[in-house]
Amino acid sequence: MSTGNQEYIRDMNRALVLEAIANHPPLSRADLAKMLHLTKATVSTIVQELLDRQLVIELGSAEKTSMGRKPILLTFNNRCGSIIAVDLGVKKITILTGDLKGKSCTVKEYPIDPSLSLEEYLISLLHKTKSDLPKTPCGLVGISIGIYGVVCDDLVLFTPYYDLKHSNLKNYLEEEFQVPVIVENEANLSVIGEAACAEHFKNMIFLNIHEGVGMGILIDGELYTGQNGYAGEFGHTILFPDGRPCPCGNHGCLEQYISEASVLNDFAAAEGLENVSVERFIQYYQEGNPNALKVMQDFTHYIGISLNTVLHTFNPDVIVINSSFTNYIPGLIDEITSGIQNRLRWYLHVLPAHLQDVSVLMGGISLCSRNFLGISTFKLLDL
Repeated sequence: MSTGNQEYIRDMNRALVLEAIANHPPLSRADLAKMLHLTKATVSTIVQELLDRQLVIELGSAEKTSMGRKPILLTFNNRCGSIIAVDLGVKKITILTGDLKGKSCTVKEYPIDPSLSLEEYLISLLHKTKSDLPKTPCGLVGISIGIYGVVCDDLVLFTPYYDLKHSNLKNYLEEEFQVPVIVENEANLSVIGEAACAEHFKNMIFLNIHEGVGMGILIDGELYTGQNGYAGEFGHTILFPDGRPCPCGNHGCLEQYISEASVLNDFAAAEGLENVSVERFIQYYQEGNPNALKVMQDFTHYIGISLNTVLHTFNPDVIVINSSFTNYIPGLIDEITSGIQNRLRWYLHVLPAHLQDVSVLMGGISLCSRNFLGISTFKLLDL
């Protein structure tokens, strides 16, 4: 066997062992050999390498086996390194720091500073965040950036609500921080985060409703982004031809009617207010304000139309909705689904997002961890 083939097999076996320990701890060396159909010698060699790199740690001995020996149990060392995950929002930047399993997390929010370019502001925040990280064996192993726009192969193609001077944000940040950087659409990160932490479905649609409307698509456990990253731009499907103008250049786009910004603007206009917060709107709604009830009636109706389209297009295991309205108004999801009247309705499974506003960030943690460890499946904390 050639040296190249031997190295490939060794790398593949190492990834199998590490993935098993990371996702199914605690395991002994004998457990790993049996599970992965590898020789005990191969497993022992790989485990020692992982111990030396401090990716794996020994927990101690399990119960005695029939042979009378106590096997030593192994688990993944989630604190071997740190990750910075960024949600690059329209009005604020949210930064999460945590270990490789998404534990020991700290989340901070920063309002957008209009006096600085978005990239300059982001770099200053990342430098500050990096300087505050705890010391770990592997240090900072990755940075993820969630973008509200179209991203393909880490390249930002289109952002409707803010301007980026550098479309190749990945290279720009990697040169600055000398660590791997992942740049991805926020809804794509959200579906990855939800799948890694909470909803372990192979076919999942994640609707992220905020300033815009994004859709993350998971098919057979894999993220689907289309030919050039435009799959999931559900907010820019046409609801009303010749309707409200949209920054994408079209008229009548869905997000001009169901995004949080649009709902709040509609209510504020009806009430003669300059603006209104999500919290105040929900209070108006719960108090029975007629305009709030009407605006929310339109929201549920349009969402129902959207879910009907998603159901007939993808027929997923589950549709997860992340919106302040569905998260904080009890019974709203039931009201939305009850309005869908067709034969496929009985296959419609709609859930609120477990991770809510940190789904983008946990998706970034998941991708950075998988990239650093060289494994394809990696469960984060279970909710």
